[in-house]
Amino acid sequence: MAQPNYQRLFDPSAEQLVAAVADRVVAAITHAWREQREAQIVITGGRTGLAIAKAIDVGLFRATSQEGSTSLRDARVRIWFSDERFVAHSDEDRSDSTLIAAFEKSLGYIHFERVAEPDATTLASAAEDYSLALETRLGKSSRFDAVIVSMGEDGHIASLFPGDVAALNSMESAISVDNSPKPPAQRVSIGAARLANASAIYIFAVGESKREPLQELLAGKDLAPISMMRKNSPATQIYFVTDIKI
Repeated sequence: MAQPNYQRLFDPSAEQLVAAVADRVVAAITHAWREQREAQIVITGGRTGLAIAKAIDVGLFRATSQEGSTSLRDARVRIWFSDERFVAHSDEDRSDSTLIAAFEKSLGYIHFERVAEPDATTLASAAEDYSLALETRLGKSSRFDAVIVSMGEDGHIASLFPGDVAALNSMESAISVDNSPKPPAQRVSIGAARLANASAIYIFAVGESKREPLQELLAGKDLAPISMMRKNSPATQIYFVTDIKI
C-alpha cells in the first residue's frame, strides 16, 4: 500500500508533466507573494531541471504581467539548487550556470543561491557556507514553498545516494559529498532532512528505467533517501511525477 503522503502525478507526456509541475510551483510562488514574503524554491539540474526552469520562467513572466508591476514591486523568489558539482562556474559539469541561463523573462524577481567554486574555498567550507545561507534565509523551521528533484535509477535524489548512511542521516542543512558514484565525485547537496521541510516535494521519475524503484517506494519499501525525506516530514505531500503507468 502506498504511504499516506505519497501521491502520483501521471501523464504519458514528459512535457505535460513539466508544465503541470511548473504551474503548481508558480502558484506556490504567487501564494507566498500574497502573504508578502519571499518565495523559496529548490530546483534540480539535468534535462528535467532545465525544462522545469524554462517553464517556471515563462509562468512567472505571465503571472507578473497579469499582476502588474506596482503590486509586485517587492516580490522576490529565492532559488536554491538541490545539489551542485564542486567545479568552476564555467565548467560544463556545473548545473546552476545552465539553469540560471534558462531564466530569461523573470530575472528581475529572482535571486539565485549558488554553491561556491573550488577556487574560492574548500569542499567542506562550501557546504558549511551553503548550510549557513539556508539557515540565515529560512531558519531551521521555515519551509521551502516547493522542492523539485529527480530520482535516479538507484533511487538517489540530489547527491544523496543509497548506502551513504552518514549523508542520509545528517541533520545539517547542506552537506559535502566527496565520493559520488557519478562523476564528478565532489559535490554539495542540501541534506535530506532540510529538503523534506517543504510545503510540497515533486520527485520526477520519468522513463521506464525508473519503474522498479518507483514501484518499491509506492509499495512502502524503505528506499533511502526518499524514505528518509518522508520520515523527516511526515506531513509534507510528496508527489511522484511520472510517465510510468503502474
